[in-house]
Amino acid sequence: MLVRFSSPKTESILMFGESAIRLIKMLGATGHVPGAIAAEDIPKALVALRQHLQQADDVAENDEHSRPSSEQQERERPIDLATRAGPLIQILERAAKLNAPVMWDKT
Repeated sequence: MLVRFSSPKTESILMFGESAIRLIKMLGATGHVPGAIAAEDIPKALVALRQHLQQADDVAENDEHSRPSSEQQERERPIDLATRAGPLIQILERAAKLNAPVMWDKT
């Protein structure tokens, strides 16, 4: 499944469903698709998202340090959720400045 994030005043982006749902939940939403966040709720949601991403990064960093270094070298590093969240964060920031909602739906 792909999820499209869009706003009437910004561009839209596509994201794989699993990552999208995790990020939607980090925003403080239910994780259901379709859904939306009102413009006035975006600043609070961005704070929550950034806090969750920082916590996830801290956990991943601790896991990485506990693995043997040879395994780290052999294993290709996956794209972390914070990197995947970048375009969504940009849309949310622009939508907040333009006082516009952000919606998500299956595509």
